Amino acid sequence: MAGNAVNEMASWQHALVFAIAHEIANQLGAIRLQAHLLDEDLGPRALAEASIEIDGLAARAGPLLALLRAILSPAEAIGMPSAEGPHWSALLLGLGREIEDEGTRGVRVEIEMPTELQQQRAPGVNWLHPLLMALVGSTLSVVSRRGSIGLGLESRGSETALIVEDDGAQEDLEADAALRGRPLCVSIARRLVAGLGGRVEVFRVEHQTRVELIFPDAA
Repeated sequence: MAGNAVNEMASWQHALVFAIAHEIANQLGAIRLQAHLLDEDLGPRALAEASIEIDGLAARAGPLLALLRAILSPAEAIGMPSAEGPHWSALLLGLGREIEDEGTRGVRVEIEMPTELQQQRAPGVNWLHPLLMALVGSTLSVVSRRGSIGLGLESRGSETALIVEDDGAQEDLEADAALRGRPLCVSIARRLVAGLGGRVEVFRVEHQTRVELIFPDAA
């Protein structure tokens, strides 16, 4: 039984690493295509749009690369804190600033931080920030201009749920979904959050998609 579990974990790691490599290769290919389209005859607006597109593609590749080390770590190391975790308020504030700096293509990103959770600490793992950046970045790609993404926290007894909600196109985000785009980021979240003893849940309510990363509170 133990051998089967190890083999299953190795197979899942291989699938995620292969999918990340494929996703980044597609993004780099798109950057190369956009670069070929740049031309001296382009007007200022077209040049600005091409620049924004290239910048956005590059920004989405970075967090995925940062997650490779965590995915390739032994299962017992994924939930091992590297340091004392930051306050949730500081983590989400920094996330909001980075998202704003990189641009949202007109999508409204709102962060709701309940007062009673502001001084509660997030898990002290180095993969949490890039995971959230990857998840929000992949969500931006399915939300139309003037759409919205909301990030928030909820305390649920001995657990804290970090919620990413959007009004974008519906996608298959179940565990057996194809590993690309947002489904890939949700699959990575399932693997890493489970290593902390948590879980990921996905809901589709009317025109809203809701992804919940549920973390056990520190003892």
